[in-house]
Amino acid sequence: MPVRDLTAEDFVSYRTMASGAFGGGLDPAAPTAPRDFSPGQIPLGIDASTLPGGPRGVLAAGARIRRDLVALGGGVARCGGIAGLAVHPAYRGEGLFGTLLTALIARCGAEGMELSMLYPSNPSLYRRYGYQVVARGRSLIVPLVDLQRIPAVPGRRLVPVTAESMPRLRRLHHELTAGDNLMLRREPPLFPETLPAHPWSALLLEDAAGTAQGYVSWARRAGTADDPGLEVHELLGRTREDRQALLRTLGSWSTVTELVRLRLRTEDPVLDVLPGGGVRPDPSPEPLVMMRVIDTAATLRARQAPAALDGTLRLVVEDATVPEGTCRAAGTFLVSVHQGTVTVAEPDEPAGAAAAEALGSCRLDIHSASLLLVGGRTLADARRLGLRAHADPAAESFLDALLAGPRPSVLDAF
Repeated sequence: MPVRDLTAEDFVSYRTMASGAFGGGLDPAAPTAPRDFSPGQIPLGIDASTLPGGPRGVLAAGARIRRDLVALGGGVARCGGIAGLAVHPAYRGEGLFGTLLTALIARCGAEGMELSMLYPSNPSLYRRYGYQVVARGRSLIVPLVDLQRIPAVPGRRLVPVTAESMPRLRRLHHELTAGDNLMLRREPPLFPETLPAHPWSALLLEDAAGTAQGYVSWARRAGTADDPGLEVHELLGRTREDRQALLRTLGSWSTVTELVRLRLRTEDPVLDVLPGGGVRPDPSPEPLVMMRVIDTAATLRARQAPAALDGTLRLVVEDATVPEGTCRAAGTFLVSVHQGTVTVAEPDEPAGAAAAEALGSCRLDIHSASLLLVGGRTLADARRLGLRAHADPAAESFLDALLAGPRPSVLDAF
């Protein structure tokens, strides 16, 4: 079952299979339907003709890898976003899923990606191949009458976001999420530089000098009994007062609707300024985010380290979920931190061999590595989940300090 790169000639076949698996969407054969894969993506698939009795011109399985960038510990990492993985109904249960997913992991490694991300409908399927749940989408239902009680914030004004000001919003998003873990950087071509499609809207929050201090983006749709019809995608501000000002402006929607669905990051500072009263959890299912380390050394090098942290540890990562050599997650690594910089050496390198005997050690399986290396969790957290994470006391404290930070958040779905 050879896996190959897909081309524009395969696009209709892939979209036909994918729409049959996931439902909805434009008829792939319609005259107005796209005719090629979007830029910034690597499509891979398996031809049905390579299987016994399989016809030509039909894909037995296919998926896409997105070339995303994500914030990671104050740095930026390359991330292969796995999207649209589908197997034709005629070939399910024949091992194509595992063959294709292993090839996707290997391709992420060949493309120099440190991490891989996906949104599972069945987490156990992907866990077999080293993916680990690291985050959940979270939303609250907020009565707008509560937001009307927030007092005005002096020295702030609201400005509509236009095509001309969209670059300002993008720069502000990068700045305000730089300290997060796993927030997508939203770079072209995966994210267009122009305004998002209707019904997306946004407001910038400026100070008296015209400096952007925050923004809020939303979509307004016809509401139903189960849907308030007003969904806030993001509400980001530099300070507590900026977030208050943005929440207050949402209260103005109370003339046309009573509730707003507010999406949140995992440890969102907006929670600290939300009024009490009728706020309640969104009853909708919470989407899961799974991650997999593709290259352990590169993942560690991508992040920044606390300035006061100094030392070295011996890190062993074990990965029995994919064939040896599929990616660079498994191995033994000498991780050193000095003046905010992380360096990683192999034990047989001269710099590593000299220090190897004096180091504390830490041993992780691929699931604990995928949970911990994206930040915000401790080795004790991994053990509470039943993952293998063992370390000498000094090494455990060192690694926990290196990987500290907010728990991962992802507000983009694909």
